[in-house]
Amino acid sequence: MIDITLKLDKDNKVWKWLESQENKLINAGHIGSHIDVYKKSNIPIEYFKTKGVLIDCTNYGLDEEIGIEVLKDIEIEESSFIIFKTNIQINYPYGSDIYVKQHPELSWELIDYLLERNVHFIGIDFAGIRRGKEHFKADEKSEENNTYVIENLDLRKLKITIEDEFDVYTMWIENPFATGLSTRVLIDVI
Repeated sequence: MIDITLKLDKDNKVWKWLESQENKLINAGHIGSHIDVYKKSNIPIEYFKTKGVLIDCTNYGLDEEIGIEVLKDIEIEESSFIIFKTNIQINYPYGSDIYVKQHPELSWELIDYLLERNVHFIGIDFAGIRRGKEHFKADEKSEENNTYVIENLDLRKLKITIEDEFDVYTMWIENPFATGLSTRVLIDVI
């Protein structure tokens, strides 16, 4: 098993941010690897184990949009866990301004395609599939289509390729008050 959950040490600056928040319970769910559930839906337990697909996006830079072209020659099956790897965390640590505000983003065309394919999860190694105000809109649209976005995966040491077959095990704890669910994500190469 390969753990791709982002681990944060106690000195990370996001903990200071959390201390400053009025509602720490709600905001704690958005730290590290987590699932956004702004509509507060219950994720089906069947989503625990999914087939994974890795998409290499390491050639995309900051502020770039990752378009549908990234899926050329890649089959996306229903119920999959699609992981987009940019390696942004190598140069811009989690919680830094650039990591949060200038990360690549998925195009609306790409998001819509994944929703049409009924994927279970869209996993990313950055702070959101869209930036700014569109962040919430994209997460809500995904959730309304029973697809969940998992942000801040740690893919820096992931040594698999797009040719490798693997299963993904995703664990979360339901919280009816939270809009972000802390998540643990493990990969098992077949």
